[in-house]
Amino acid sequence: MSFSFKRFLSALICFLMYGPVFGQEVEHALRYNPALISRERYPAGSGERGGGSSVLPFFDDFSRYSLPTDDPDIPDGWQRWEDTSAYLNTHLPTSPPTIGVATLDGLRGNGYPYDFTNEFAQGAADTLTSLPIDLSPFSQDDDVYLFFFYQRGGLGNNPDEEDSLVVEFFSPFGDGQWFQVWSAQGGPSGAFEQAFIQVEAPEFFLDGFRFRFRNYATLSGAFDHWHIDYVVMRQGIDPDNFDFDEVAMQFPNYSFIQPYSAMPWTHYIASPGSYMRESFNARQRNLGPTENIVTGYSVGYEGAEQNFPDQDFNTFGNADQEIVRTIGLGDFTFDPSVNDTCAVFDVKVYINPTDLNLQNDTAYFSQVFSNYYAYDDGSAERAYAVTSNGASVAVKFRAEVPDTLLGLIIHWLPHGVDVTNQSFLLRAWGESNGLPGSELAENFNSHFPRYYDEGYNLFSYYEYDEPIPVTGNFFVGWTQPTAIGLNVGNDKSTNTNPERLFYRLGFGQSWFQSEIEGSVMIRPVFRAGKNDPWTGLTELDSEEMTLYPNPFEDEFHIIWNRDTDAEYQLLDMHGRLVLSGRWSGSGAHLIQAQGLAPGVYLMRVTEDAGASVVHQLVVRP
Repeated sequence: MSFSFKRFLSALICFLMYGPVFGQEVEHALRYNPALISRERYPAGSGERGGGSSVLPFFDDFSRYSLPTDDPDIPDGWQRWEDTSAYLNTHLPTSPPTIGVATLDGLRGNGYPYDFTNEFAQGAADTLTSLPIDLSPFSQDDDVYLFFFYQRGGLGNNPDEEDSLVVEFFSPFGDGQWFQVWSAQGGPSGAFEQAFIQVEAPEFFLDGFRFRFRNYATLSGAFDHWHIDYVVMRQGIDPDNFDFDEVAMQFPNYSFIQPYSAMPWTHYIASPGSYMRESFNARQRNLGPTENIVTGYSVGYEGAEQNFPDQDFNTFGNADQEIVRTIGLGDFTFDPSVNDTCAVFDVKVYINPTDLNLQNDTAYFSQVFSNYYAYDDGSAERAYAVTSNGASVAVKFRAEVPDTLLGLIIHWLPHGVDVTNQSFLLRAWGESNGLPGSELAENFNSHFPRYYDEGYNLFSYYEYDEPIPVTGNFFVGWTQPTAIGLNVGNDKSTNTNPERLFYRLGFGQSWFQSEIEGSVMIRPVFRAGKNDPWTGLTELDSEEMTLYPNPFEDEFHIIWNRDTDAEYQLLDMHGRLVLSGRWSGSGAHLIQAQGLAPGVYLMRVTEDAGASVVHQLVVRP
């Protein structure tokens, strides 16, 4: 079959399968935000809670990880809650009191809908329950109150009027019983509101008291968001005279480079200064009187840190204010000499106030230089889809140096209807007058969206049928056979869609530039590295290697079907090597992987002869 006839046949199949053109691009509100409050980036501190019930005061503003975990990097003293269904994040709220909130919605704590069989299922969803508290030393006369901030919707989905957020108190008296003591009805998004709930009934003033937040929502996806922040329970509260002594970071940054949030290291080091931002915004909040607020930042790489303190001084008129300070980067660049294939820098932006809650005074992010480009910051506040037979979605990128395109990383979002049985074809296009032009290669293999129930921050990787050489401007995306929308994450904290996102409503139709703000979470993956084992290697068929079980817990097996010696490397999705080893000859080989954090990893195996490589994604829940 000639090349030209294959192209003709592909076009004919598309025309017959896709049929008439009807549809549109759509954006759905949602909650699924994979940018979790980091479990790694908060420095270890002394525990604040010993065994048994905790004591007043109770405080959590979700600026560090406080849900139950066996992560040894999270001190017991940080843990404040019994359950894990709430979602700790920094990107879904608008104008939060401090950095980090707990979000309640229609997704379980593992990022999967409570009910994905019924699009209109409604009921009790997330729960956030405090650890037991000893209230026996107190009584009604001690003015014990629960105080918190809450917000409807934010950047997510506004809860409807039939949805609600409730607070319940637990009395350990007798067999124990929960009592609803407060509720808020759904409605439009607005500013954070304050709630004061007094502990009054004598049956609550016992050892073992607890309180909990619950939401009632649509259960088929990322719907009906409530954001909770700055939870306080203590004695002696006067709701009419509640004063704050609190200055905090409000949001994290996501990138010091532009226009990307991540890019291949080998592309960056070709011209480091070309991609650096001139400045960044430090977003802060002062809940109390005017303070002397000093802002700085630091950049770390594998334990070595460059510190840039005293970059900004804010000393007047900042009482009870949201604050945006512009911090210049000067001639700073990420050191191109630290590696030749990939690098990850840990960036901290911090302030130096003098208040009691120092944990919310620093915001963290990782500047990733791996083998992919990204515009998004890893947080999907909305879902984007195109609804038309034969629709195509294309995102414009630029290969800053000639390289080879291997595949796409895509963040699919569970939203109302399970579309994992809906196929799509990967596409890559050249540029024609600023729009997607001719296809750069044939891609006939069908793919399907994937959802995970192993947690957040999980992307799916899809390979092109063959590696595709690219240079300069190009477009990547997919074509779908049906009008069913394939919901991909749309990051609302960045905004590259109006310049770089295009769609068309059927095969052979005109391309349109998107009018929906945000950055869709589609990332092209390259070989990207002069020392990368993929470069110049023959890609083996996947049948040459079988990996099981997948997902795995502490270990997995690889069946190597080639009678050759080989080396394996397991990399995380930032491109960092986490395991490596080698074996001799064909057969079954056990890979011990205890201690790895939950997530998606790339296993690649290279023959000793150096002529071929095979790679496969593996998931640890």
